[in-house]
Amino acid sequence: MRVKKFKANSMAEAMRLVRQELGNDAVILNSKAVHSSRFFGFLTKKQFEVIAAIDEITSIDSIKQKRKPTEHKSTSIVKEAVTIPDNGEVQNDLLKNVAEMKKMLKSIEKNQPKKQLWTEPMIQLEEKLLNIDLPNQFVEEIMSFIIDEVTEDEKNNYRSLITLVDNYVQESLIPVIDNQESLKKKYVCLVGPTGVGKTTTLAKLAAHATLHENKKVGFITTDTYRIAAIEQLKTYANILDAPLEVCYNGEDFQKAKAKLAHLDIIFIDTAGRNYLKDEFIKDLRKTIDFNNEMETYLVLSLTSKFADMEKITEQFLQLPFDAYILTKIDETSAAGTMFALMKKYEKQISYITEGQAVPEDIKKITSAEWTSYLREGLSK
Repeated sequence: MRVKKFKANSMAEAMRLVRQELGNDAVILNSKAVHSSRFFGFLTKKQFEVIAAIDEITSIDSIKQKRKPTEHKSTSIVKEAVTIPDNGEVQNDLLKNVAEMKKMLKSIEKNQPKKQLWTEPMIQLEEKLLNIDLPNQFVEEIMSFIIDEVTEDEKNNYRSLITLVDNYVQESLIPVIDNQESLKKKYVCLVGPTGVGKTTTLAKLAAHATLHENKKVGFITTDTYRIAAIEQLKTYANILDAPLEVCYNGEDFQKAKAKLAHLDIIFIDTAGRNYLKDEFIKDLRKTIDFNNEMETYLVLSLTSKFADMEKITEQFLQLPFDAYILTKIDETSAAGTMFALMKKYEKQISYITEGQAVPEDIKKITSAEWTSYLREGLSK
């Protein structure tokens, strides 16, 4: 078996190189998007990496036949073959190794779509799924679903393939999408790392509740690490004519709750910290009473790496939180990340934000809106 790695600027180009060098019988072992660094790591270029293999050894006799002198220039394994001694033990070991390699190859073929049979629209779809930052494992799941469901007519129709992706997404997220009513409890708490826009998002939610639902609202902040954060929230509170309480510990928090008990909704702001450290999660638990009267939202920025969002999510599952609010959707391609978060953690994305305007730049996301983001990303 010959294994080779190919890199190209597009998946279609990578597949062309595979067919050109290894032939139509080549099997794709793995494919993924990679970023290569240039200029000391300040710039990166996105490419597609494909690892392909061709099984060229069927028996020791075939090896001996292929070792006959030839004038043809070839990239096959024959050119690199070494002399095999007429030793029965050596030959048996080699045959055993070949058998193991074939077994591994069959296992890979069973668990991955047979890409050598893919049409150009299917190759294009995989490339688009990778381009919207969908993690490789979910790309493989979607393409496997399509292989099982696609008809011969649909294989060559890109729009039909997108419809199949829609079907997969809807089936996968039925337990998650559109199953949650938000802002129905007395306390609404936003948690998350620094720099994701928690305070502005909190103000947007409060303004919407005040202006569109005629709710009486108040604020509690435990973000005493940044003076600017308190001043920012105080400005929003003054505009909405809403009271604000600053809390430094759990005792302060209980007093603030009692003081604002007459209001309809109390919005709670928390400090942005490095929540990869358990100690900061414990600090939150000591200060805030995460009880049944509270809705807790994990706020993440869609400009973050998915791997970092996974780590943060794992930490906050200790609380636990009820749903996501994702910010800065206008600054990045987001459909892949949104799907991956909902699929992996079975948590609803309740709101998305796309700007600084209060309260306009926030909206509740539905399955129809989410699907439109996905279609838009796959249609570019």
